Amino acid sequence: MSPQLPILIQAARFLENMSYEQLPKDVVELAKRAVLDYIGVAIPGSSQAVTQNLMHWASVRSWGKSASIIGSDLKMDIEHAALINAAAGHALDFDDTSWATIGHPTTVILAALLAVAEERGSSGKELLLAYIAGVEVAHKVADLMMPEASERGWHTTGIFYTFGTAAATCQLMGLDEEMTVRALALSLSRASGIRSNFGTQSKPYHAGMAAKAGLEAVSLAQSGVTSSPMALEGQDGFIQCFAGDTLASKARNASKPIMFGEGWDISTRGYAFKKYPNCSGNHPACDVLLELLEDNQLENKNIDWEDIKSIHCGVSLLGPKELVSHQPKTPVEARFSLEFSVAAALIYGQITLSEFTEEKIQDPRVQSLMQCITMEVDEDLAKLGFIGTAPIKIWINKKDGEQLFLENDLARGNHEKPFTDEEFIEKFSKCVQGRVGETQLNKLIDMLFNLEQLGSITDLFKLLELNQKG
Repeated sequence: MSPQLPILIQAARFLENMSYEQLPKDVVELAKRAVLDYIGVAIPGSSQAVTQNLMHWASVRSWGKSASIIGSDLKMDIEHAALINAAAGHALDFDDTSWATIGHPTTVILAALLAVAEERGSSGKELLLAYIAGVEVAHKVADLMMPEASERGWHTTGIFYTFGTAAATCQLMGLDEEMTVRALALSLSRASGIRSNFGTQSKPYHAGMAAKAGLEAVSLAQSGVTSSPMALEGQDGFIQCFAGDTLASKARNASKPIMFGEGWDISTRGYAFKKYPNCSGNHPACDVLLELLEDNQLENKNIDWEDIKSIHCGVSLLGPKELVSHQPKTPVEARFSLEFSVAAALIYGQITLSEFTEEKIQDPRVQSLMQCITMEVDEDLAKLGFIGTAPIKIWINKKDGEQLFLENDLARGNHEKPFTDEEFIEKFSKCVQGRVGETQLNKLIDMLFNLEQLGSITDLFKLLELNQKG
């Protein structure tokens, strides 16, 4: 049997031949909610320190003014706008997650596409098609490399969505096969991001870095820079370097082509949309603790933090690699702290944007309770492998000898436990509260739920600009 075409050529042909009409309805509907969710979290994320730092850095380097910066009246070139807007979408760690990559697709790919679409005057349909295409290509490639790439310590948002951004941009711009292959291969040389930087401003920077690098790869290809069509599965290629020789050889010698556009990942596995503004590794614990408090309240029972002797949390293999801040002092650190999530849930009875302030993190009650919380890999959960869904077991030991046991395999917002449209709207509204007037809020929600009807993405940015001024 003859070997298959290089995977980048397969991807390029898929991208070149796509049309909006071939997209399944459920894929389009989920994509529109991902866009809504991203815009919602990027607006408050635009005021975060990392976003402001990147804006100051980019403002002296930007060479154009064709793309808007969310949360600002500034405009920059598309690459620097994508950098800032992608970081804004990830700054609060409130954006969607894909289990195909254990990474964050929308904040990278969409931020880049919005910049290009604004410059080109692309329609809502064109934006959705390109976004869906970029996600599909990135996730089918991730299937060749996961979970090994994540196990090696790579921040998968940075490595897979540089590639996804280049793919989506090539589709939006209608580039031919040769140019697309060249851009995709170049993007693989620009992919990076290491998990040891979690709990710092580097993590949202990785999202911005990926968006900018993906666009840069496309512009380099258009400028004549060449690359190898075997850069993905070839010797010393992307798969080998990020996931190992065995998987690279397997991809090189595959007897069947990659099934791009069949069993769309965005539909089959879906996304995990976030109910809480912190690392998704916290979310099953947040859900089950807040459910306990709600149930106890209905029964007129209370759990006083001062009555707790100790809390032990059993996590899966990814837990210690993501939840790295055990005694957080800042909001950035607290987003990667299971100890803070547990303490905040029990003391404040909620985990919202309001809890991630230095004042609430430094609250003596929170700091005291965090000292009583331990976390380690649970033997049974470890058997599930290197998964991103963060199943949790929690033992709460009270001073009177009573022990409570809680467990949760999956957080609300996952494909199997989806948000309703009302929940999407509630999250969006709370995220932009104080930043968007009610009239403009309703217009924005309506526009995003009906994005395929939008004639030009510039109309979206006009509305966002009005929101900023209003």
